Amino acid sequence: MTKKIKCAIIFLLLSIILTACSNPVQGNTSTPEEEEILEPSEENHENEEKDEISEEEKAKLELEKKIAEREELEKKRKEELGEFYVPLVPIGEEREKTPVEVKALYATGYTAGNELNRDNIDAYGEYVKALADNDTKKINELYPKAEAANKFERIVGLAIGTEINAIVINVKDDNGFITYESQVKIVQDMNENTPIPIKDINNMIEILNEYDIYTIGRIVAFKDKNFAVLSPEHSIQLKTGGTWLDPNSGNIPWINPFDKYVWDYNIAIAKEAALLGFDEIQFDYVRFPDGAKHYNPITEFPGRDGRDKDEAVADFLEYAYKELEPYNVFLGADVFGLITRTWDDYPEDIGQTWILMGEHVDNMAPMVYPSHYSTGWYNLENPNAEPYLVVKGAMEEALEKNSSMEKPPIIRPWIQDFDWAGIEYGPKKIRDQIIAAKELGINEYMIWNPANSYDPYSYILSDIEKKSNYPVDKGELDYKEKSPSDAADKYLSGMMTERYSYMYLMTPVGDRDKEFEKFVEIEQSKGNNLLNYKVYSYQIDENDENKATVDLYYKLETTKNGTSEIIEKDNVKWVAIKENNIWKIQANFN
Repeated sequence: MTKKIKCAIIFLLLSIILTACSNPVQGNTSTPEEEEILEPSEENHENEEKDEISEEEKAKLELEKKIAEREELEKKRKEELGEFYVPLVPIGEEREKTPVEVKALYATGYTAGNELNRDNIDAYGEYVKALADNDTKKINELYPKAEAANKFERIVGLAIGTEINAIVINVKDDNGFITYESQVKIVQDMNENTPIPIKDINNMIEILNEYDIYTIGRIVAFKDKNFAVLSPEHSIQLKTGGTWLDPNSGNIPWINPFDKYVWDYNIAIAKEAALLGFDEIQFDYVRFPDGAKHYNPITEFPGRDGRDKDEAVADFLEYAYKELEPYNVFLGADVFGLITRTWDDYPEDIGQTWILMGEHVDNMAPMVYPSHYSTGWYNLENPNAEPYLVVKGAMEEALEKNSSMEKPPIIRPWIQDFDWAGIEYGPKKIRDQIIAAKELGINEYMIWNPANSYDPYSYILSDIEKKSNYPVDKGELDYKEKSPSDAADKYLSGMMTERYSYMYLMTPVGDRDKEFEKFVEIEQSKGNNLLNYKVYSYQIDENDENKATVDLYYKLETTKNGTSEIIEKDNVKWVAIKENNIWKIQANFN
């Protein structure tokens, strides 16, 4: 083949290739216009289906995200809280705060440390039911099995056969000892040599939950000998140096209620108790020692910063409530019985003022043990012999205090179940205390028996009680058995004697400043000096039984801009309203 022919062939092949490259659209290939109107292919459908995820998968991813966020948060909390660190409730294990009308018995850590055998619990519960039914035959049959139950099993059994539905269990006791094996660093350090009575607290809580029992963890807050001895710098100090010892409690030291380190210690225990499953945290001894007039001159409280004692207690409870919010538990505080009457922490000076404390807890538990009252209280020669009248008087006072608050706490009294000064407290006296509160619409209570030995008949309703209606209808009177005229008289007597607490209590909540100190300041600035008054009568509103008109006379000296004037008016009409079942007066001197 000649060179010319070879070149011609190569040229022809190149021409064919170039022609093919310049004309790519084949007869069976869609034009651009055709591609725009084509439906998505099956392959595209498959890809879209792969991109979509189920609701279950979404939830799983969301949970994984929350867990990852929680892990980061816990790392941060560990660094911030250090020895006080307690983990939050695990993701997915949160619970609701469900209110319960509590009727509780008290158990020490040693009682709660007893074995819980379900057969023994059930046997004792059935035995108690037989007692309630007065079924002699069944009582005799069940007695041997019931006798086998230990103290704690009997307490649980009482929750099966009576109105009891809750147990108060020591978490930190009166010596400051923890009752279970804590996982909190600071608590472990403070309880290295502490005997642990509750060996398996998780099993205990689990069984109590099975029987639908509301659990309250009692934490003795500031009377903590254990902590004060091991960490004396956080105890109440002597001005001369060293730790003050309380002569009224066997010469033991107290930890300092002004000290935030002390707060964090108690709250760490409360958090762990909530994490373990307790439904409520109850702070006992949430106060300063009594006998203040003796120790005030010789002691000092680091961290006080000019605050009154009742401010410190209120601040602690406010802080505790906020810290415990993520754990969804209720918070209660025990107070001296006399706190239902006293005002502004006077004269006791122990840091307990009802309206300050009550603002930061779900319930207040006044210890209204008749044995704790002296001659003259509630006009009684021997209050210990009159449990019904003592509790009635104390609950009336507590209701009056509650009526002065925007968001009052639940009133849940501690009831006496122990003999004192030769007077036996059997089922009748215990029931009398419960009924005294119930007649006033207070249905919750807790029973204090130091030995944890409870008579079933104390919690079985009598026939009369079953037939009665509660609360008792007081007619035109309020829960203090006072009329609208009585409310006006108390207001005016308080004004005349400068007992501003009377005026504060008898003024409707919406008609005055919430802060008592501010209320006093405003009243003093008015320049009114009440010289005389007389309350004549009252008339209930025909259309509203919670409203009345009070007819009265007053003589008043008022001073404005340095000028005094005597104002005397007769047949004045003031409006009274019943607020939270207590009559209040809308005073008007215009």
